[in-house]
Amino acid sequence: MTLRDDLSWARTEARRVRRVARLRRAHGLLPFQLDEARARKTSDTLIVLGSGRSICRLNDADWRDIDREHDTLGLNFWMLHPFTPTFYQFEAGPTPERTRQFEDFLAERAARMASVMMIYKDLERHQLDLSRLPPETVASLRVLNKVNLPIDDEARLLRMLALCRRIGLTRRTRLLLFARASIVQALSLGAELGYRRIVLAGVDLNDTRYFWDEDPELSWFGNAQPGTVHRTMDPAVGSVPVDRVVMLMRDHWLDPAGIELFCGHATSALHPRLPAFFG
Repeated sequence: MTLRDDLSWARTEARRVRRVARLRRAHGLLPFQLDEARARKTSDTLIVLGSGRSICRLNDADWRDIDREHDTLGLNFWMLHPFTPTFYQFEAGPTPERTRQFEDFLAERAARMASVMMIYKDLERHQLDLSRLPPETVASLRVLNKVNLPIDDEARLLRMLALCRRIGLTRRTRLLLFARASIVQALSLGAELGYRRIVLAGVDLNDTRYFWDEDPELSWFGNAQPGTVHRTMDPAVGSVPVDRVVMLMRDHWLDPAGIELFCGHATSALHPRLPAFFG
């Protein structure tokens, strides 16, 4: 890749950031702000709650400890789980049918999620029909803006990551970093909020099965990923698989800031590169 390619990427991202801001204002939604999120921080540990089946390995004692001692960030369809997180980061799509299902879930669970900071991402790609949501849910939405790092080549991704650190991009712009999957943006969020430990629970990456597959009342829901290879790990979707992105984020973004990174269980594809937080 050439300097011209990198400059083109930078211009494309600048345009996308401005477009998200315009869409947010057009919808009458508030922006995600780090200071507002920090006001909810009560722990030095952030448990990122993914939807992989290993979440079912957590027992009642684990959930009591998580609820009492740690902050939590639920991702995407986490609201199907009975545990209510501190923060909830989600996106609509990828199909109109999936978005309608998502809106139904948000409406049904509005009361339970009333105290949660609702972080709405990828507004420029897929949009909720806000008229289908309770007013209190709409009022709780915070639109997150971000920089999409290139994933066409690992060396280029590392170069852009180093550039972002060198110029203090996230500190100067208040934007988060994204590359390949929501868990990477979750790492950027955890770092900007000042957590000292981040745990990727339910981030299995070794198949396409989810925690709701174990629940007879939810097994009808299925998932939007065909086959057995998780899309974020599929080289046909992006040259750099998400496990490599996570390792680069750990080595070149989290470690320099003194932030420890863990996977949830040893069954994750990230183990043993990341130590398991839970037994």
